[in-house]
Amino acid sequence: MNTKGVQRGMTVRSTDGEKLGEVVACEADHLVIEKGFFFPKDYLARYEDVADVQGDEVLLRQSGAQLREQSARAGEGYAAGGSTTERTAGMASGSSEHVSVPVVEEELSAEKRMSEAGEVKVQKHATTERREISVPVTKEEVHVERAPASAEAKPGEAAFRDETISVPVREEEVEIKKRPVVREQVRISKTARQEERRASDDVRREEVDVEKDGDVEVKGTDRGEPRE
Repeated sequence: MNTKGVQRGMTVRSTDGEKLGEVVACEADHLVIEKGFFFPKDYLARYEDVADVQGDEVLLRQSGAQLREQSARAGEGYAAGGSTTERTAGMASGSSEHVSVPVVEEELSAEKRMSEAGEVKVQKHATTERREISVPVTKEEVHVERAPASAEAKPGEAAFRDETISVPVREEEVEIKKRPVVREQVRISKTARQEERRASDDVRREEVDVEKDGDVEVKGTDRGEPRE
């Protein structure tokens, strides 16, 4: 018997990811999948419908709807040793059996990524302004004085001739020269700081409602009394 590695207790999933139940029996040409304690119908799947076995999970080539249709044709409620309903009814008095129903809710988690919040530009540009400096300069002045002639003074050959005497007068001129000098430096740096930011989103949560039908006693409902 080639069971493709399928064993009892393995979880079975359909090709669309639906959890169908657990393997409760491995027959000659098919496996029996028990849907659960509250469902009176088991599923039958052929070994040739097994696509893969990964760990303790069996992946079928069929969807959940296809498997239910196939099981209905093969015999509704069939399972090794009797149907689920028969096994439940055959429990000894005083014994107990339980099933776990997961109640799921979404929770928020945060991931961070760097994004550009903006930028800072530092630009240089040249402007022109008029500036004055005070520079000491030297300037020659001409003084003309008259004084009585001395006894030794004699007229020369140029006496009674027109004559012009030129005396150059000099002064310093200011020549402006410019050169660039470093007046100051601008340092640009970045620092990182942390702040708290609130983030919110809508989450879903499953609620459990317990209903009674007939004369049934239900205990341990911690979210309110069962609805009548």
